Amino acid sequence: MAAYLQWRRFVFFDREALKEPAGPDGGKPFALPPGVTVCDSGRGSLVFGDMEGQIWFLSRSLQFSSFQAYKLRVTHLYQLKQHSILASVGEDEEGINPLVKVWNLEKRDGGNPLCTRIFPAIPGNKPTVVSCLTVHENLNFMAIGFADGSVVLTKGDITRDRHSKTQILHEGNYPVTGLAFRQSGKMTHLFVVTTENIQSYMLSVKDYPRLELDTHGCGLRCSTLSDPSQDLQFIVAGNECVYLYQPDERGPCFAFEGQKLIVHWYRGYLIIVSKDRKSSPKSEFAGSDPQNSDKQILNVYDLSNKFIAYSSVFDDVVDVLAEWGSLYVLTRDGKIHVLQEKDTQTKLEALGLEKSIAMENKTLRNTQDENGLKNRVIRVGTRRSQLARIQTDSVVEMLCKRYLNLHFEIVAMSTTGDKILDTALSKIGEKSLFTKELENALERNEVDLVVHSLKDLPTSLPPGFTIGAICKRENPHDAVVFHPKNYGKTLNSLPEKSVIGTSSLRRAAQLKRRFPHLEFRDIRGNLNTRLKKLDEKEDFSAIILAAAGLRRMGWENRIGQILNPDDCLYAVGQGALAVEVRARDEEILDMVSALHDEETVLCCIAERAFMRHLEGGCSVPVAVSTMLKDSQLYLTGAVYSLDGSDSLKDTMQTGVNYPQQNEEGPNDDTQYVGITAKNIPRHAQEAAENLGVELASLLLSKGAKRILSVARQFNDAR
Repeated sequence: MAAYLQWRRFVFFDREALKEPAGPDGGKPFALPPGVTVCDSGRGSLVFGDMEGQIWFLSRSLQFSSFQAYKLRVTHLYQLKQHSILASVGEDEEGINPLVKVWNLEKRDGGNPLCTRIFPAIPGNKPTVVSCLTVHENLNFMAIGFADGSVVLTKGDITRDRHSKTQILHEGNYPVTGLAFRQSGKMTHLFVVTTENIQSYMLSVKDYPRLELDTHGCGLRCSTLSDPSQDLQFIVAGNECVYLYQPDERGPCFAFEGQKLIVHWYRGYLIIVSKDRKSSPKSEFAGSDPQNSDKQILNVYDLSNKFIAYSSVFDDVVDVLAEWGSLYVLTRDGKIHVLQEKDTQTKLEALGLEKSIAMENKTLRNTQDENGLKNRVIRVGTRRSQLARIQTDSVVEMLCKRYLNLHFEIVAMSTTGDKILDTALSKIGEKSLFTKELENALERNEVDLVVHSLKDLPTSLPPGFTIGAICKRENPHDAVVFHPKNYGKTLNSLPEKSVIGTSSLRRAAQLKRRFPHLEFRDIRGNLNTRLKKLDEKEDFSAIILAAAGLRRMGWENRIGQILNPDDCLYAVGQGALAVEVRARDEEILDMVSALHDEETVLCCIAERAFMRHLEGGCSVPVAVSTMLKDSQLYLTGAVYSLDGSDSLKDTMQTGVNYPQQNEEGPNDDTQYVGITAKNIPRHAQEAAENLGVELASLLLSKGAKRILSVARQFNDAR
């Protein structure tokens, strides 16, 4: 047992009252809607339910939106962190008749979120009060706890009635006060805590075997699940001690005294709100009479390093929410207080580690960076496709090998480009087709870094973002995958009028010019979808795909022909993986910079500078090829008309053999076409960028602007 009274105390958070945004009421304390009964957070919003049955969303810009979810009141909310799915419990009629409703926040029904499922929250045929609610992030489990000691488990797709099964998992004599799913590898457990005991159920095994972990419990909202930095332990806060549990045993405990009211876990910290022993009980959100106000203490504990990171007194804390990289303390008077964690250097200085910051030895620096991040789960954003996940897994694996004590969590989401599958990319016309939603999550601090295919990233990134790492490039060339009936052939040997599928104007323009006997048609979808269209139908004789994607998917045996630069130049950045981060998040930026591959970085800087100076994109055929040999960087660039009949192509080179210098200073965050690479000589990066600009200028002087302008016009008119 650890006595917290001996722990050192620090002030690692800044506190301020949330104010109204600039405007007529700017500067006034921000106020919650009246009658709020419950709250949660996630997906870029703070979420509230009220006594009138409305659910409210507060955006980062402090704009409210709401909809009528129930006829009477909302009693429970659970916002998924990795999905735009919200589960709620509330009442449509008087009496004990709680209803569970599942909402898809990305879909609309008459202007409101689409309700995909409604079912009564009743254990058996006996109506009883719901006490707690939790949902697994994989959307395959939902657990509802009741005041009579029952737990109802829904297994299957929790968003649909027909694809799930509901059963009573647990029955007891004491009110259920907390529930939490724990996922470790393929094993799924559910922790159940009541006022008098704690149990775990193994949901990955038939009949869901149960194990009693302890014979004491806790009150409502006094349990939580830690993140991987604390081994995903279930934390139960009693009035004398805080206990940690694995699914099969009790772990350490800490002597944190006082009546616990609220317990949360936030990025390696345990948040506990305790009641002053002299206070009298109050109902939540019950009014704002200052004479009835209770003084409560909010403590932020670092269990691993055994110190108190922050402590402060509040009046009647209702809940503590985490969103946008900060903590939001809600009080009974309707006010919100923001707790913003201080930067790493300030915290290290407070800990007396200033000398560690100044160490110039690279190994010690890496160790310091790792220590600065070790209590933080690094959340990695990615698209949902199989290829995107494989690429992201490879980046996370490289980071894990370099930073053994860090923990990474992958957050997958769909992008605009993934959702629009019936239109050629060149016709959609929007930049950032495959990156916008990921960058929104990065901006909202829902993820700490994002893994992209570099060719999907525009040459000009939104303000506040940078490419913090470009990994060693896979084969950048295009590959031909043939229909089974054409195995052994090449594009040149295919019969007249054979149809080739490609979603790229660049590929089509070059190949029309090189292989005039072939026809080219659009084909959309991820790699799996396009290969299925090829194999199961007779529409295409072959399709053109990036060799890198096929190799990463393990489908190298499907490659029938690699297109060399004489046949088809490749896309800017093709074959390279990029890690995008917030430009001011120095911890993450320094961490990922170790993944930079110098040759790939210099080649891609030249390619992206060429593309940006031409003002190219997926709506016009622009192609490149680069090579670094004997300290000389060679760049070949070309522009084409849509049918390939008109084109300009040229090659230039420059030297990039510059020594690395100590370039720390006011300009050490310089970006080159959106790329930050402090560990690569700056003069070499400048030379690469200038090479791209000079080659683009050369082609523009020869008429490239006219070719691209006509190509855009014809593409828009198609």
